[in-house]
Amino acid sequence: MEKNSVKVFDVTLREGEQTPGLFFSPAEKVWLVKRMIEAGIRHIEVGVVGISEDEAAFRAMIEQGLTEKAEISMTLLPCAELCDKALNSDIKYLNIVFPVTACLAETFKFTVDSYIKYHIPWIEILRETGKQIRMALADASRFVLLNPEQKIAHDKSVIEKNLATLIELIRSFHQHGVDGFIFTDTVGLLTPSEVSLCMSRLRREFPEVEWGAHFHNDFGLATANTLTAYEQGATLLQGSFNFLGERCGIASPAEIIAALRYLYGVKVNIDLAEIRRLAYEIEEMTGMVINERQPVIGRGLYWYETATPVLTMLNREAGIFETVPAEGAGAERKILIGKHTSRKLFKLYQDYGIIGQGHELKALKKQAIKRRAGKLSELKKIIQNYHHEVEESCCLLPVSLPKPPSATVASVVSEEAETETENLLNKPAKKAFTRKAALVVNNS
Repeated sequence: MEKNSVKVFDVTLREGEQTPGLFFSPAEKVWLVKRMIEAGIRHIEVGVVGISEDEAAFRAMIEQGLTEKAEISMTLLPCAELCDKALNSDIKYLNIVFPVTACLAETFKFTVDSYIKYHIPWIEILRETGKQIRMALADASRFVLLNPEQKIAHDKSVIEKNLATLIELIRSFHQHGVDGFIFTDTVGLLTPSEVSLCMSRLRREFPEVEWGAHFHNDFGLATANTLTAYEQGATLLQGSFNFLGERCGIASPAEIIAALRYLYGVKVNIDLAEIRRLAYEIEEMTGMVINERQPVIGRGLYWYETATPVLTMLNREAGIFETVPAEGAGAERKILIGKHTSRKLFKLYQDYGIIGQGHELKALKKQAIKRRAGKLSELKKIIQNYHHEVEESCCLLPVSLPKPPSATVASVVSEEAETETENLLNKPAKKAFTRKAALVVNNS
């Protein structure tokens, strides 16, 4: 895997699809990968090993030559049967989930130690067959924040102590040839200063590793944390279009790309205007609306009403108020007549030929107020109906949490699971069969 050059890694088709109620058909996934490649994205995660629809989409991508144009990967969950499936597949790039906290490991019926013990042999076999492996350090943020009482503590000394333990867990896989790790803030717990502390220490300990960044947006810090990780050496920056994903989603690719270009002076050969158009296409495909003021891609970002921004634009100095220029985003500037339109501004609009000389400001303002009042009632109904239809489109069940079971989770893998793992490890790898049939999916 190429290191030391920043890469925008899109995970909309895996993380984004974890948005409750959202799913992409195989045909939609293939179409979206084509569009991402056209926009310049070259690192794309498209689903999860073991999900038949995702595997069908991946086979179609092979047949259509898309895997030759981009690094197309899939997530591999910690399960011996899925490891066996990945081993005998055409999937070259695998992002293996490594649950580093005890609470998350228990979800997969492992302890952290038993996970390492039973997955290192799998890692070796997968690598021997040419698979490219990255380990996603799931719940890493919680791991570094837990104090001895197993409570979240935003304390530098706690983080530094836990980082030392995390480093040893990482070393367990690194010494077996894994040279790519993704630091994952699964529930958006970290602040930028904490990200800086973590990533700088990990980068210092493993300078040869390709470090990835996957930060959730629960406190609106996903993009800031991703860029902080970049400042400390992370080069694989994950994002999901329109903040799709669990809860608030993760960083937006559009924000990452724009920030790299306009704040850091780094060009990543991705067309921001195409990214903006693709965001709207995904909005239409998913039915999940983009905020008019969402950074970089919001439709209302280049609407002007107040005097100072308008004057800078008319004086060909729009950059004063556009940190991301409209031209760079593929957007059109528009002037809005409203409360803040003064007589002086209106005269300028006439002088510049934006408004004809026959119009009167008072009449236009009155018309604007009337139009806004009329449309506002419609917009309110649309909003109410939209949220109702979103709920109606999902099979929602009321939650009544069950009482916890009396038995505690086993501290090691069960004998049955251990036997299953050993049997699968001892099985000879099947020869991957040739994909011949083209995928035909009816969207109706």
